[in-house]
Amino acid sequence: MTAADMLAEARKWLGTSGRPNPLTRAYAARNGSEYLRVAWCDIAVTEWARRSGNAAAVLPAGDRAYTVWHAQDFQRIGRWYPGTVANVNRAKPGDIVFFDWGRSNSIGAIDHVGVVEKVLGGGRVQTIEGNTGDRCLRRVRSADVIAGYGRPAYGVSGQRQEEEEEVPIRTSLGKTKPQDLAWGKWTRITWDVEHADPEGAHADGNYPGYIAPETSWADFHATVRVEGLQPGDEYQLRYEVHDWSGGKSTGNPWTEIHADHPATRGVQFVTGSCSKKLKKGQHAYVAIAVFPVGDTTGRPVPKAVSGRWTIRQDKP
Repeated sequence: MTAADMLAEARKWLGTSGRPNPLTRAYAARNGSEYLRVAWCDIAVTEWARRSGNAAAVLPAGDRAYTVWHAQDFQRIGRWYPGTVANVNRAKPGDIVFFDWGRSNSIGAIDHVGVVEKVLGGGRVQTIEGNTGDRCLRRVRSADVIAGYGRPAYGVSGQRQEEEEEVPIRTSLGKTKPQDLAWGKWTRITWDVEHADPEGAHADGNYPGYIAPETSWADFHATVRVEGLQPGDEYQLRYEVHDWSGGKSTGNPWTEIHADHPATRGVQFVTGSCSKKLKKGQHAYVAIAVFPVGDTTGRPVPKAVSGRWTIRQDKP
């Protein structure tokens, strides 16, 4: 089936209001009566998918009422796009779009979900959403509240998906070895575990980053656990992209900071997402800097103790 079928089904339900309603009743009949009166935004997406013949594409792990798990389903199969302005401008009708009213790109903070009906440009999309004010309505949403979106594999099923879709290049790097950070300086994070890694995409040795195997857009999402902070310390995460020649950077890398916050506890999960068009052979890195709230005399430097960096790069 197709995205057009998914949207046609969603449009049938515009104006639906209250709970229980026919969508929650159908979901509860399969999954339990406790779903009759719950928040029903993802229940609506589930029912539209099932009724339009798109369950396999829209629901990779089956029925969903909890938006966080639904987004994680897309992330696990490499079909998740963080909600940057650039990504939102590349959304397509039928994409499943997730929202965080706290204005982050964190999957764990997702509050709501809908279906993209139209891409408006300027980081905005028109959506159809269930349970928006307890009704099914069209909305216009912008990238500041879009945590990201999942792209269903419409019209493709089973083994044909990998053969017929433009499968992205997926890399997932992990960190298990503690690493000292430095006060007021950038420290390049080392990645010592390859959860998934195309041949030649992981820069080993002294340059533990990502080497772009193609020229195309890439989505980065990194989370690093930092220990040894004190409330009030500042931390920053940035991405670096270097041109590379003769085994080293040519200098003047592109950089962009994607976390800049005060610590509220001794352990912080430092997270940042971005999109960047890479050229084949460029090297990309994650770096973290920490800034103390007071005197550091006798105080150990914080450590980056674990983490995960996922890179999803389009096929050219």
